[in-house]
Amino acid sequence: MSCLERKQNILRLLSLSQSEHPSMTIREIADTLFYSESSVRRDVRELEARGLVNHLWGGVTLSAGKGGIVPVILRDDEHSEKKERIAREAAELVRDGDTIILDSSSTVRRMLQYLTERRGICIITNNSRVFDVELPKSFRLCCTGGSYHPENHNFLGASAEAYLRTVRADILFFSSQGLNEAGEISDVSEEETSIRRVMLSRAERKFFLCDSSKIGVTRRFVLCTVSDIDGVISDAPERVPKIIKE
Repeated sequence: MSCLERKQNILRLLSLSQSEHPSMTIREIADTLFYSESSVRRDVRELEARGLVNHLWGGVTLSAGKGGIVPVILRDDEHSEKKERIAREAAELVRDGDTIILDSSSTVRRMLQYLTERRGICIITNNSRVFDVELPKSFRLCCTGGSYHPENHNFLGASAEAYLRTVRADILFFSSQGLNEAGEISDVSEEETSIRRVMLSRAERKFFLCDSSKIGVTRRFVLCTVSDIDGVISDAPERVPKIIKE
């Protein structure tokens, strides 16, 4: 198992155990995840250096305000092959001249490499990493602005939401952390859920990009249901709840 995977699992464990055990010792983490204590100690030290966890008096906790949010740099390589297939399928929905909104999720960002044959696309996004990608000169890139969150390379907050309310897009592509059996799409981040709600209101068509690890999962903040959108693009479409729009 890679160092990246270990760190992802440590953050998830701390997030899932918050309500009952907000603090865990190095030994408890190692025993639960079947890692060596030396590996956990090293990973915790690196996570603490990045401000993602606190390690005091023998206990490890998520840093205040993180709320169980796994930073995008740790999520990028998770379920990579599935995300690539989903991103490729999503990109096929985009046509020349479309205005599209892309959220800051790692799956959505992967779409960019499959859009290079398109022309005249306008991309509206709160993801700063989109601007690091070389795209065709005919593309127009628009950033929402707002409060910058370096751990996830995105812009959030009232200013970002205010900008989005001034635009209208043909398609929105977004992701989130959970899709449960009732068809609810949810996330652990209140701020990211808030900006996605505005994105949903500004696009004619909306598509949720969802790898199979998120199906059957419920998080704290509900964004919408599958009946509110136009489609779910997933590597396991047979597991996506079928809810008919009223």
